[in-house]
Amino acid sequence: MGTTAAIAIGLIAYAVLMLALSAFLTRTITKTTDYLMGGRNFPFWILIGSVTAANIGTGVIVGASGLAYKHGWAGSAYPVGLGLGTALVGIVFATMRRYNFMTLSEEVASYYGRKRIVVEFSNITLFFAQLCWLTVQIMGGAALLSAVTRLPPHLCIVVAAAITAGIAIPGGLKSVVYTDFVQTAILLTGFTVLTFSALHHSGGWAGIRQSMPPAYFSILGVASYGKWKVAGLMAALIASAIADPGRRLSMYSARSQSGAKLAMILAGIIVIVFSAAIGITGMYAFHLNQHLANPDESLIWLVMNVLPSWLAALVVVSVVSGIISCANWNAIAAGTFFVRHIYPLATGRYAKRPLLAVRAALICSFVVSTLVALHAGTIVGFVVKFLPITLSGLAVIILLGRFWPRSTWQGALAALIATPAASLAVMFASGKMGFLNNALIPTLTGAVVHVVVSLLTPPTSPGFEEVVKIMHQERSEVEKESHLRLRAAPVALDKS
Repeated sequence: MGTTAAIAIGLIAYAVLMLALSAFLTRTITKTTDYLMGGRNFPFWILIGSVTAANIGTGVIVGASGLAYKHGWAGSAYPVGLGLGTALVGIVFATMRRYNFMTLSEEVASYYGRKRIVVEFSNITLFFAQLCWLTVQIMGGAALLSAVTRLPPHLCIVVAAAITAGIAIPGGLKSVVYTDFVQTAILLTGFTVLTFSALHHSGGWAGIRQSMPPAYFSILGVASYGKWKVAGLMAALIASAIADPGRRLSMYSARSQSGAKLAMILAGIIVIVFSAAIGITGMYAFHLNQHLANPDESLIWLVMNVLPSWLAALVVVSVVSGIISCANWNAIAAGTFFVRHIYPLATGRYAKRPLLAVRAALICSFVVSTLVALHAGTIVGFVVKFLPITLSGLAVIILLGRFWPRSTWQGALAALIATPAASLAVMFASGKMGFLNNALIPTLTGAVVHVVVSLLTPPTSPGFEEVVKIMHQERSEVEKESHLRLRAAPVALDKS
């Protein structure tokens, strides 16, 4: 059997399995909180798999393996940063599970007295951030499908979006979490086999190292990529984890605070261990072919030119599993943000049928993301480059709001303005200012501005606990639906 045929069979089997599992889980949805939050009853072990999968998307699989091809162990810095950020979120923020928040914006609102300018900035930014990342994941999956199946790129975009939508939309968060657990098993199995195969066929560590520049084998590739670049990359990834609504959604939906914390820490550790597989994959491709024009194609080159057909199929299915898992989280987070924040912002009231509203929002999100992906050109490149600018500012105000009671909404607003301004300045100075061309600079700038402005302005009121009570009352308007008859009457999704 040829490689292309084996890959096609593997992808069809994968799609059928995931869609069937999603359809089965849909039958267990009986109320709005089941769809949006999984009933806030997920055990820690199922969340470990889901959070792990949510970390390993297009950026890690394609971008980090390409970075490993070009700079050795520097490729591992990408997943290491995400793993550290995920574990940090569990350690620092798992306590927020006790307040039954639905979105990260509710948490931000509680830190800053529910000040509208800060809250709505967070709502809109995080909602569109999820749409942008959904587009990126769809494009990443489509690029892989096109490369290995020879199908037209536009058709692959539609197929990737359709499979992702088919998993996420019917059963909501419950479908995402349980299908992600299965997809994580596929992902880790595929890359474990690939790693051992790479070491075996290259003569082990000694064989790979013999063909590598010595700088590739420095700690996290700092001798090849540069210590400030590695530090900046990891800082940006840790900040993105702190400001990621998907990670928060997984914690808020855990059965308990301790379960949320344990799931995040263990998932972070798994991602850090997985970083070794990404580094070895990129360096194995370099060991075999040092003349690839585009380092990001290293994994695809291995699949199509080196691996046996069965392993090529397993790796492709693993990669698709990781990318679609990330896309699922982006989609469900966007839908939750829409029904909780964007709909009332636009209409002045909460949706009378929140489950219908969120499903409609998810359908629209996939349509919009697919259309953008079909006509993206350089737009997605722009999004990928500039999106972390905003997330870094959000990470600053979240961390300071959590640990510094003297934080004020004026300080938060100043940080949200200063951080992207500093990011643009750093990008403008690229190549001209040495170590100042670093992602750490905008984050530090935002933190300093936040502290200074907060000290110059009066303490924020109302306090955290008072805002939490207000959030609970508002959230009840979204969660009031119950006893939905999805099996018999899918049109009448919500009967108040």
